[in-house]
Amino acid sequence: MTAWTAKAVEYRVLEAAETLMLTPNVGGGGASSWPEYIPHYPRAMKIRIRPSPGALTRMMETWGWINALQSESDRRLLYAWAWQKTKKGRFLDDFASREGIKTRTLRWTITRICQAIADQLEQRKVPCFEQAVDDVAEIEPETVSQTVSSEISAKDQTDGIVSYIEPGAKPRYPTPAEIAALKKRLEKQNRRRARTKASA
Repeated sequence: MTAWTAKAVEYRVLEAAETLMLTPNVGGGGASSWPEYIPHYPRAMKIRIRPSPGALTRMMETWGWINALQSESDRRLLYAWAWQKTKKGRFLDDFASREGIKTRTLRWTITRICQAIADQLEQRKVPCFEQAVDDVAEIEPETVSQTVSSEISAKDQTDGIVSYIEPGAKPRYPTPAEIAALKKRLEKQNRRRARTKASA
């Protein structure tokens, strides 16, 4: 466990902003928080990465630190700076000019605000666990343990092929009658589609 520094607080603020950007936008009554259904592969490429539960907890904790600041202008500046810093294609020089300050003054002000938060955390004796903050790995979903507690694993490695079949089980292949029935259904559907297309 190490002491809180302005840089550690800054990392937590940036991680919280990145986590907030990854959370789904859930609207009012008409929207759903369920994940989007993916009907075919090209849309699968557009799946958004969801933040881990740990990242969400740290985000809420970090917002609490910022909201505990006395100065509203400091709170607004820190929120806006973190949001600007995590967005792609945005420059802090433009942000500083919009705020009416120089880039070095912005850097000094952010460090001062983060140091004030670090001092408050030290006074309250909040533990700071030394962790390397990686911009991507910290907000990716955390993997669940895949180990099996029994002596025999569910996976049998055979000739480089991973098999999920129980030992002694045999694979079931479709019978010729099942294949003929499937072929008949597919041909019927294709004829129906052709008729619908021709009539349209």
